[in-house]
Amino acid sequence: MVRTKVKGKKKGELVAASKDKSRDVLARTGGGTGALMVDSASKFLASYGKFITPVVVLIIVGFGAYYYWTRSSSASEAELKNKIERAAAEAPKLNELPAKMEPIIAEADEEEKLQAYSRYRFAMRANELLERPYKPEQLKQVVGIIGGYLELYGEDEQYSAWNKRLADLQGTLQSNYDFLTSDKNKALLPWTHNSEPGKTEPNVVENENPIVVFVTSVGKVRIELFETNAGNAVKHFYSLVEEGFFDRTDFSAASFSNSFTAVGPYRNATVITAGSKGRPRGVELEKPTTAKEEDDVDTVTVENPYSIDYQGDSTAPFAAGSVAFNRDPDDPMRARSEFFVVIEPSDALIQNFAPIGRVLDGEDGMAIARRLGGAKVFYTYVEQKRKDTSYVPRVYYDGWPVATDKRDKAPEPVRFSKVETQTVAGDNPIVVLELEKGDILIELFEDVAPATVANFINLIEEGFYDQECDFYRILGTGSDLAEMYKERGERIIQGGYDQSLSRDGYDYGIKNEAVDNDKYRAFFGLDEGGVANGRGTIAMARAGEGPDPLNSASTEFFINLKDHPGWDIKSNPYCVFGRVLYGLDLAAQVAKDDEIKSAKVIRKRDHKYLPQVKYKDTGSYVEKKPVDIPEPETDDAAEEDK
Repeated sequence: MVRTKVKGKKKGELVAASKDKSRDVLARTGGGTGALMVDSASKFLASYGKFITPVVVLIIVGFGAYYYWTRSSSASEAELKNKIERAAAEAPKLNELPAKMEPIIAEADEEEKLQAYSRYRFAMRANELLERPYKPEQLKQVVGIIGGYLELYGEDEQYSAWNKRLADLQGTLQSNYDFLTSDKNKALLPWTHNSEPGKTEPNVVENENPIVVFVTSVGKVRIELFETNAGNAVKHFYSLVEEGFFDRTDFSAASFSNSFTAVGPYRNATVITAGSKGRPRGVELEKPTTAKEEDDVDTVTVENPYSIDYQGDSTAPFAAGSVAFNRDPDDPMRARSEFFVVIEPSDALIQNFAPIGRVLDGEDGMAIARRLGGAKVFYTYVEQKRKDTSYVPRVYYDGWPVATDKRDKAPEPVRFSKVETQTVAGDNPIVVLELEKGDILIELFEDVAPATVANFINLIEEGFYDQECDFYRILGTGSDLAEMYKERGERIIQGGYDQSLSRDGYDYGIKNEAVDNDKYRAFFGLDEGGVANGRGTIAMARAGEGPDPLNSASTEFFINLKDHPGWDIKSNPYCVFGRVLYGLDLAAQVAKDDEIKSAKVIRKRDHKYLPQVKYKDTGSYVEKKPVDIPEPETDDAAEEDK
């Protein structure tokens, strides 16, 4: 049975139940309210429907028209913006820019779209096209273009970011224009590579810091160098100035400015760089490829052929005007010749660099420093230096990974045996073993094993290893490090003159300096688990028999190609006296009986290397007797003997 009456909200009130099930549901779930709402809506539409329907249609049509108009307008604006960008990009030079931009600006005014943007883009592109170093007429032109924008929109808050950027830029460029057109600075211009540098003799002082001067197209920049706390870096910079490395080069037109990014070594700082290329002494420079033989043209600059250990004055804070070396991109632990001048400092600089000097003359000096972007360096000179100081830096020539005094001509790379012997104070000796395939460069630990080093250098200087010496004993296999350590047992190459054979004058032994030597043990950290006979070290071989085998080393040596901690035992150690600096990969490829073509000392200390030795027929250590090794016979001499 279906009910035809339902209860309303109030007691005794009845609401008719419709046969329309949807309305019946509304009535049942809404307690009667739903049915009343539907009835009311029906009556409203019956009375006013003929008026509402056209209104709704008009609203829909209007919305559609607005949507399509907006879409069409956006497309038109995007097309105009593309035209503006194309016009700006198509002008490669400043004098061609107005002809490209002015018709587009007129079109923007006519269509009443992007009027401010077109003028803003004109101004920014004009600044981008400024030639470096700045030319007064170009500066004046760009200042005028920026002024045209600011006159129209400079007070419009809608473009506040653009306005501030252009107002700051206009102030900087106007300042540059005023600077370049002053009578004081016009005297420096023009200056070409044919002009005579006005270099003066340095003023010699007792304890004050050196001062160098950069004569540029925007004025003279005087730089004080922090010699006390950045000694070798200052010597390096000083020597570059003295030899004219920076003469006729440019400061970078683009400064490193990281004000809007939190990454990078210069973050939140602004610096201007110079010196990535120059005119190093001892390097032959070439004319530009477009030059004719008779043309009087400047030469092309090249990269400096050496670097130094990165250094600066870590006690000096970075400030506006600080000067520091950049790190070599190929080796961040070294510096080459590129340096930078700080315009705006930040904390990031002290984390990544160290100052070597600062710009002098206060605000006058900084006024010039701020204009160095793109400036030409006419010439440089030393204004002041310390008395009795040799400004010769310790440098690493390319292809030669040990420090040496800077020289007029770079040594030939790789074949170190061709380099002249240097005598230095304090530094460890360096020797080179020349093989058919290349050179092995070895540093000797003179302070740790002085007698062993003296013996080895004495043998080299007598020419012992230049005749009939080879690597006659090879233990283990493999040239790859993983291969060596996969195999059990030793991996060495042993060379010299086979001690099983006799050679007149060398029947002696030297004291084993690995025995009861606290300095030796401390140097290698043996009491803390360190290894002396580690990969890449050189040690003395010993005779297996005789009255004193522990102290029987004389002429044979071996190079460790893997760690051999078992050879550091206190009671029976093999004495390590150096390490391979260069050519360890070559040593791993040495085969049995590979010849030692020659051995040479290329760096040593200023004293004689004469060891104390114990000959087989003596009971005590005596000074080694010199041995005169005859020169090997040449092919011509052998033919004459026949």
